Parts: sequence; C-alpha cells; structure tokens
Amino acid sequence: MQKSFLIIGAGPAGLTAAHELLKYNKKPVVLEQCQHVGGISRTEIDKGYRFDIGGHRFYTKNQEINQLWHYMLGSEFRTVKRLSRIYYNQQYYHYPLKLGNTLKNLGFLESVRILFSYLLVNLRPCDDETTFEHWVINRFGHRLYETFFKDYTEKVWGIPCHQIQAEWAAQRIKGLSFKSVMMNILGNGTQNAHSLIDEFHYPRLGPGMMWEAFQTHIQQQRGQVWLGTRAKSIRHEAHRIQHVIARKGIKTIEWSVEQLISTLPISVLIKQFDPPPY
Repeated sequence: MQKSFLIIGAGPAGLTAAHELLKYNKKPVVLEQCQHVGGISRTEIDKGYRFDIGGHRFYTKNQEINQLWHYMLGSEFRTVKRLSRIYYNQQYYHYPLKLGNTLKNLGFLESVRILFSYLLVNLRPCDDETTFEHWVINRFGHRLYETFFKDYTEKVWGIPCHQIQAEWAAQRIKGLSFKSVMMNILGNGTQNAHSLIDEFHYPRLGPGMMWEAFQTHIQQQRGQVWLGTRAKSIRHEAHRIQHVIARKGIKTIEWSVEQLISTLPISVLIKQFDPPPY
C-alpha cells in the first residue's frame, strides 16, 4: 500500500497545507467530513443562492499570503470598502471611530469622562490582568470598557467578561489601544490594528469561493480532496501514525500514512487515537 501525505480537514489551514505540499512534489490527500470545503469560512449554496457562514474578511500584511490569494482568484478577488457601525444607546457610531460622529453621539461631557477614565487607569491600573475585563480596562479605561466592550462581548460570546481570559482579548483586539483609536479619530492613525482597517479583500461570490479555488488547484495537481469523508480512527505504533481509517457513506477506507496533518481540535483528535493515548 502506497503511503499518503494525509490532511484531516479542508478548511483554510488544511487546504493551504495541501497547496504547500504540492510545491515539494507531494500528492496530498485531504479528508473533509462536510460536503463543502472552507470550514467555518465556507459558502453554503441552496437553490442557487450563496450564504456565507460569517463575514470572513481577507486582510493581511504578509505579502506572500496576499500574492497567493490574488493568484488563486485573480480579478474575482475584489477590494471592498468597509461599512461597520456600533449601535449604542440608540445611536450609530462609525467603526473605525470618526471624530465628528463620535463627539456628536457621545456629547462633549461623556467624551471628557471617557478621557479622564483612561488617564485615571493609567495612574492606577488593575494589578490582576488575568481577565478580559481587566485587560481592556487597563488599555481603555473603565468608562470606554462599559460603553463599548462589555455588553457587546457578553452578548456575542455569552460569557461574562470577568470569566474570559486576558489572552483571548490580547488576540482578538491585537494592536488596538486607546491611543490608536484616538489617533484614528483625529485622522492621524496608521491603522496598524486589524480592527481599524477601512477596506479589505473579498471573493466576489463569498469566502468559500477562495477555498473552492484551492480545492480545484489541488485536484488539478493530482492531489485529492475527499468530501463527505470522516476520519474515524488514527492508528499509531512506536510513537508514529501508521494508518487512518475513514468513513465515506457506508464505505470504510484505510490509508497508510507517511505524514499526517490534522486541523481537528486537539480534544477530538486524541479521541480518535487507536490505541488510546496513555
């Protein structure tokens, strides 16, 4: 049995890994349990209509990745102007924040309170910065945290901010600070934070279009993408993965593995090990 370079999951990570393997003349096999590629960045199609599973913007400062995206889609990879709003206290705020709109909606007095709250926390920051709540307060002040961050975060994620780890905030609000927000409001920002970008790229028919292009490219280069195929068992021996057993419909398929790349959550991956890890 010929050994395969096997990838579990045909989301962005799995398909990009397969694309990289092709550069080294390897013929990857990608297993995907769904009937569409792209993972949570896929585009579902129903009766000719396309539905994005969330609005996944394409934005990066890495030119290699940017060139790859453009190579895959060409003119179908469009530049889109961002139009985002924050609805707070029966008012719509531009996001990224803009001076006139923000001052008009908040009012002069509330704007001053937010500024003083920020200055105060700089003098007396929270000592214990282990939660989302304290991480944001230390960078924006109590007033701005209560105004824009707290209710929105808890509504979206369903978890109180004092129960969310600070590491999550550091990743989700990467590069964003009170200073960067104020510089952007005043028109002097460089928009280093991803949250502040005014435009981004988007495939003409939704983000799934990008990963469908990756799928086509992989298959044209004699790689394989198996849809509707669920990895059921990962057999290992002497600290190496030997075989992967998968199910496609009622059919069971076994691959002898030279290298395995998994994009599964670790908790799911471990449960598929045969024998179980010890």
